Order: sequence, then C-alpha cells, then structure tokens
Amino acid sequence: MLSIFLIGLALSMDAFSLALGLGTIKLSRLQKNYIIIFVGGLHFLMPILGFYLSSKISEIFQLNFNILVIIIFIYTGIYMLKNNKETNKKIKYNIFSLFLLCFSVSVDSFTIGLGLQSCNINCLLAAVTFCLLSLTVTFIGLTIGQFSIKHLKEKSPILGGIIFFILAFVNIIKHFT
Repeated sequence: MLSIFLIGLALSMDAFSLALGLGTIKLSRLQKNYIIIFVGGLHFLMPILGFYLSSKISEIFQLNFNILVIIIFIYTGIYMLKNNKETNKKIKYNIFSLFLLCFSVSVDSFTIGLGLQSCNINCLLAAVTFCLLSLTVTFIGLTIGQFSIKHLKEKSPILGGIIFFILAFVNIIKHFT
C-alpha cells in the first residue's frame, strides 16, 4: 500500500505543477473544477487502461506521448506570457484545451498501469489512490497559484509561463535520457 501511495504522489507532481501554473491566471470556478475533475478522472482511468491494454498496446501503437506533452507545455507557456498584459481579464480556456492540458500530466499514469499487471498490484486500489492524490494535489496547486495572483499581481502569468517552460524542459530531458 505504501508503494502505491508513493507512486501516486510522484505521479501527482506533474499535476501540481500544471495546477500551480494555471492557478497564476484568473480562472473561473467552473474552469478550476474542470481541471480538478479531469486530472483526477484521468489519473483514475489511465492506469486501468494501461493495466488492461498492456499486452496489446505495444503491438498496436508506437506513439511517444512525451513529444505531445512538450508541445502542449511550450504552447501554454507562450500563451500565458503573450497574454500577460491582460491579467485583469480571464484567459479563455475552452473545455478541450483544459482536457488536453490535464491529459498531458496524466499520461504517465497510463505507463504505470502497463507495469501494474507484472507487479501483481491491485489495479483498482492503485487507480483510486492515484485519483485521490491527484485531486488533492491539483486543488493545492490551484490554491497556491491563486494566492500568488494576490501577491504578485501582474507578474503571476509570467510565473505561470515560466513554470510551463520548466515542465517542457523537464519532459525534454526525460525524453532524451
């Protein structure tokens, strides 16, 4: 059980960084709820999919999601820096772009799910643990990001953009090492 908790906590760190970055802009309450639900839901669904598709997925797909994740993070960082002058307005993220961002930090749960079967770990217990941890960590990240808006004022989107560039850089390093 401790190993599942630690894996879930590690998986939630990307979600925390995403939430911290998104929290630095003025999001509506509905957008925040979408982010929390998408991240938690995907952290529940992805390991289950990985668990049950582990034998087939490597035969069917030879995709590298890291490249997609890097592109999404760079695009979001540029978008936040570009819209820095509009801090008093709410940046318009549609439901699809929010889902895509949340997917990008949840895809690593899929790869963990691929390995759960070989480790004889209860997939449902792992998925619920990952979901609950990512929900909590995402909420905390959004809250800290919102706190930074109050204290950093117009510089908070710059902080968010920098966080997304750091996430992209970390994923580039992961991809090439």
